[in-house]
Amino acid sequence: MSNIFRDFLYDVKPIKFKEPLGETLGAFKEDEAVLEYTFIEAVKMAGHACPTVTGAFMSCQEALDFLYPDEIPTRGNIAITIYGEPDEGVIGVIGQVFSFLTGAAAASGFKGLAHKFKRKDLLQFSSDKLDSEAQCFEFKRLDNEASILVKFYPQKIPYPTEKAIKLNQLMKKVLWDKAGDSEKKELQDLFIGKVKVMLVERKEIQNWLKLESI
Repeated sequence: MSNIFRDFLYDVKPIKFKEPLGETLGAFKEDEAVLEYTFIEAVKMAGHACPTVTGAFMSCQEALDFLYPDEIPTRGNIAITIYGEPDEGVIGVIGQVFSFLTGAAAASGFKGLAHKFKRKDLLQFSSDKLDSEAQCFEFKRLDNEASILVKFYPQKIPYPTEKAIKLNQLMKKVLWDKAGDSEKKELQDLFIGKVKVMLVERKEIQNWLKLESI
């Protein structure tokens, strides 16, 4: 991988998976291979790094650490319910990240081989609102039905007010092609700085990323 991304992004802990479908169909050199899905790969999939992509990656990681405390998670063995409509706000983006990482897919997903490896409909959206302030996601293991609810509160991520105001001002100038080079660079630094607060500093994470038993 060429070193084109911000340095701290390379240090983010990856999410590891077993992938029995790929193993069955010969993608790996040996059995029981372990795949690593990095945050940078999620950025490549989404096309950008932002608090939404970061929150989705971290939500998935926290949920899987809870559901698989002593083993490596299995792709295709996780069902996810996202509480929100797919075209509501950033819900669709979050769904794409979850699908990329876990293999859980919506109605257009892989239908499986015989009785195995189905990914279709493992990712579902619900119009129910469990928390008016949070983006809520339920992760469930299919083998033992263990589940966990993740609540993500993006508005509670600590970020200085003056930086947020400056970021908003610069974003408008950049999007309307009215920003100079130094302003474009300042926007980039401010924007990715919030991602760093989440991923690396994990500042006050207990306030904006919570796990609840179901």
